[in-house]
Amino acid sequence: MKLIATLACLGFATATLTADHHKLPKPDAEGWITLFNGKDLTGWDGNPEIWSVVDGYISGKIDKLKGGNTFLVYKTPLYDYVLEAEFILVDNKGNSGIQYRSKQSVRGDNKWVVKGYQADIGSGWFGKLYEEGGRGLLAGKYKTEPKIKKDNSWNSYRITAHGTKVTQEINGVVAIEFDDKNPDKAAKGGIIALQYHSPGGFEVRFKNIRVKLLK
Repeated sequence: MKLIATLACLGFATATLTADHHKLPKPDAEGWITLFNGKDLTGWDGNPEIWSVVDGYISGKIDKLKGGNTFLVYKTPLYDYVLEAEFILVDNKGNSGIQYRSKQSVRGDNKWVVKGYQADIGSGWFGKLYEEGGRGLLAGKYKTEPKIKKDNSWNSYRITAHGTKVTQEINGVVAIEFDDKNPDKAAKGGIIALQYHSPGGFEVRFKNIRVKLLK
């Protein structure tokens, strides 16, 4: 308390000392950090009318979405890492994605707006790299076109962000490799988030979300 008071007297902002960032869980023996505990949305922030936990997975679902795309945000910024998650786009309807190295903003009454790299989820878009709220489609030509499992089975996403390079894999297949050489717009770090795309009327599911930090 004395340190904060002293800094305040000297005119320094104390927000960085008191910021409410969720502390990362401890890694397992292999270095993997679980971001979703399978029980509740601890560490995440999003519209409770859309996001819930059902039978051990995160469900994003609403009949009609107003105010544009919205996101379930993991509160801790991360930089170089491997991110893994499993997903289902129920009946292959709607559109979603996994944001990484992104930034949170606000649009009107929608306080869960995210901009940045997105590993896309949607018919014709699976595995592609899109920059939400920015440059749009960054990498749309597949290295190998991924195959999405039918009958609402779980698919796996693996995203590697290391330096200027990102790789996106679906079901063990490298779909996209991209080297962002734009020094003004390339993202070095940021938050992770799950997208729910307007206008709604579909369900997306996520589980087994984990990250391994890279040096």
